[in-house]
Amino acid sequence: MNISRLVFSLLVAILILLVTVGCVSSKEIVYKRISFADTNGVTTVYYPKSLEKHIVVDNGIAKPMMVKP
Repeated sequence: MNISRLVFSLLVAILILLVTVGCVSSKEIVYKRISFADTNGVTTVYYPKSLEKHIVVDNGIAKPMMVKP
């Protein structure tokens, strides 16, 4: 009976150790997101921070569309 109790307490200790070591208290945000509203709802795009320099800020006013020949 004592051996089974010892084995059980050892397994519980290992489980507690694995749970506490495996937990992450903080994480770094690698991606950013931008959302667009359309007629069907909201579309959210996730992109890496390295692409942020390629995003052009817009004033929100509709632009005329040109048809190329």
